[in-house]
Amino acid sequence: MIKKLLFTIAIIISQTSFANETPILITETTISLNLDETEELFFSFAEGDIIEFDFEMVKGKHLKEIEVFEMPNNKIFSDFKVQEISKKQIHIRNKGMYKFKFYSSSLTKRVGKIKITRIPADKSTKDFNTNWKWKTIRDTIYTPYTQDSITGYKKIQYKEKLRELVKTENIEDMLFNKSQRVHSYLGQNKSSTYLRVDLPNPIISELKEEKVIAWAYWIGVGQEAQQSYLENAKSVGELANGISSMYGTPLAGLAMGTITELLIPKTGEDVLYSFIPDYENAQKFINGLTYLQFDTGKGVAAYGKNSNRTQGTFYIGLSNDNQLQGIDVDVKVVAIKEIKTFEIVEYNREREEPITVTLNKTRMSVNETKVRIPFE
Repeated sequence: MIKKLLFTIAIIISQTSFANETPILITETTISLNLDETEELFFSFAEGDIIEFDFEMVKGKHLKEIEVFEMPNNKIFSDFKVQEISKKQIHIRNKGMYKFKFYSSSLTKRVGKIKITRIPADKSTKDFNTNWKWKTIRDTIYTPYTQDSITGYKKIQYKEKLRELVKTENIEDMLFNKSQRVHSYLGQNKSSTYLRVDLPNPIISELKEEKVIAWAYWIGVGQEAQQSYLENAKSVGELANGISSMYGTPLAGLAMGTITELLIPKTGEDVLYSFIPDYENAQKFINGLTYLQFDTGKGVAAYGKNSNRTQGTFYIGLSNDNQLQGIDVDVKVVAIKEIKTFEIVEYNREREEPITVTLNKTRMSVNETKVRIPFE
């Protein structure tokens, strides 16, 4: 019994004397940190090791924070505003990885000297390798999900209503037909005037669409021009080879392009005419100011067509340069409207729809992460 007790005491003395030997140097280095920078050092330690840790500021007042972790996240030491740490001992209970974290929040550079040593618990761990290595950990995850699968098709009967065009026709619309007096240049009244013309806006409904596609005009002075227009009306069918007979006036055929020329008088008083886009410029016209226009001319009679400006309001300005004699100007404007008539037709239709069933399935995925582990 006494021999056994003496043997145990001898072992304890032997281990104690080994623990008091010179610490084994792990690292002795200098770190340099700028604003909001962190330096991390990683080492592995054996069970029963005693870490002896020294830190000394070389440049700067202090370091914001120093921490030591038993990885992954067990904090075993921390200190703030550190100027110096001398022979701080940390007892290691578990073999594993340990992290030394140094953080600076200072505006100026901080430089510190670090020394880390270990005191083994006994001779068996004296040569323990404090390095580390990466280990890849694969984690298999099974995720349930549902998926629709088509097993067949079924036929569905339904009715479809469609808007279909029944007919398209063009009709003429006499927008303007007026004899306008224009006074002499030297008279008491103004020798310029204007007429307002309103083109119809498009009409759109479910069963009908109506819009102006073109318009034509006739401007003539006195009896000579009126007589020429009557002669045009009589001979229009012959000039167009009967094509324009569907229209009631020569201007309708002119607007549609079935007539390209009309007879005009060679003698008589003339008139200056201008097609003006708006009321403001019409006022400038009668007051002798510079104005905007999109067509103009001068003569005993004139005619023309327009397929670009098909809605809204414009003005026809008339001006007489005869010093003593007023004139009567005959103005006609005919628009061609395109009218489309529709009807709603119902059809019996059939379509196929898939027949589906919902299947419960599982998706496997493997996540890989790398962790630091002791080298041995």
